[in-house]
Amino acid sequence: MSLEKIWSAILAVEEAESLPEWRVGDVYLWQVIRERLYTHIAEQLGLSQPVPAKAEVPAQREVPIQESSVAVLPFVRRDAEGQDPFSAGIIQAAEKVSGPALVFGIGAEDVGSGLPQFETLDALFKQRARFAAKLRVVWTQRKHHAETWARVIEFLETELSVDLAKYRAFPRWLLVDFISREIGWFSLFRTSKAKVLFAVNAWQLPTIAAAKRAGLRVIEPQHGVISTMHPRLAWSNPAGGAYLADEFWQWGNYWGECLPSSVKRVTIGAPAFLTAQRGVVKKRQLLVIGQPQQSKNIIQFARFIAASVKNLEVIFKPHPQEKLDEASVVLDSFGERPANLSIVDPHTATLPLIAESEFVVGVYSTALFEAVALGSKVGVLKLDGWKHVHNLVIDGDATLIAQVSDIGKYLTTSKPSLTSKRYYADPVDLEKLVSEVLNG
Repeated sequence: MSLEKIWSAILAVEEAESLPEWRVGDVYLWQVIRERLYTHIAEQLGLSQPVPAKAEVPAQREVPIQESSVAVLPFVRRDAEGQDPFSAGIIQAAEKVSGPALVFGIGAEDVGSGLPQFETLDALFKQRARFAAKLRVVWTQRKHHAETWARVIEFLETELSVDLAKYRAFPRWLLVDFISREIGWFSLFRTSKAKVLFAVNAWQLPTIAAAKRAGLRVIEPQHGVISTMHPRLAWSNPAGGAYLADEFWQWGNYWGECLPSSVKRVTIGAPAFLTAQRGVVKKRQLLVIGQPQQSKNIIQFARFIAASVKNLEVIFKPHPQEKLDEASVVLDSFGERPANLSIVDPHTATLPLIAESEFVVGVYSTALFEAVALGSKVGVLKLDGWKHVHNLVIDGDATLIAQVSDIGKYLTTSKPSLTSKRYYADPVDLEKLVSEVLNG
């Protein structure tokens, strides 16, 4: 079993049941639940380790929603300075063009910031509109909806030999959740006078749906790896873009090919936080990049290569969603820690480490593409999920490490990429681009 097998089954049942176009009332149910179901199946089959739970965000005092032509929903995770590097440049450009932006706080990092907190608003909307949402679901759900859902689950359970008891019942609860949230966000956006929503955190599908229905132009700035197996973004059927942004602002022309034709692709070039790291002198060291879904296997690799190549400094950098103490426990469970292996705090800035490292290894992290752009020699571990970055290997920009013998080949023959601009183009003038969005 593999993630590719799960993805193939997802695509097969989509086509058989015309799921991208399937609506219950006015909600595209499959588009809402697809990513959630894909992740659950991968975890059930042991192909993906559950991502550590996010820090709980306590309810915040409601603050006035300021009128602004630009609204911004930042990324939930932040860099070592506590900033969202994916929206910072856009906010700065927008404020030069049209004045202060309506920026939402999101995640534990923004608690107490004075910004309208996404989680507080979202919970409020669910509470206020829950009864209306329940009525709408009761009025619109039909017997054939439950029959379609039963066939979908039966197909996936049979095809993948997986127990989906959690999802066998028709997901009426998800419809209620989606509708109640969408109602609240629609009301907010309709009265905010915003013309555009920049949503880095575009997983919030009810929010995206509400902004589009309220007439906002929704733009998703890229913040990570996307591929033809991305369970939220990858749709061959144009109907699959109902809850995606109107535009996807990509780093280079390599990205976005998996998006449905309904989403416009705009290349904005390499982000400033990446270009700032170019030209750093490399050290003979190997940086191993963590991935929550493959944490134990990656840590085991880092220990193995450190023990095998004692004259090579090896640094393990956990993903920001991982915890240092838990990663250390896993590392030490494999035996004595090699002297040339170190583990850094998950919240340590990754780019400076990449910039100074001759070698960078991971599975399907964005850091692998950043390493290509910064001139490191990149290795891809053949663990579940690596197909997300298989083009790096196919195009010769990275070495696939599938067995022990590949490690020596990687360390002795790999070379930096000469084609990194397809992943990270030259930066555009964001202020000019934002001005065109607002005034075009």
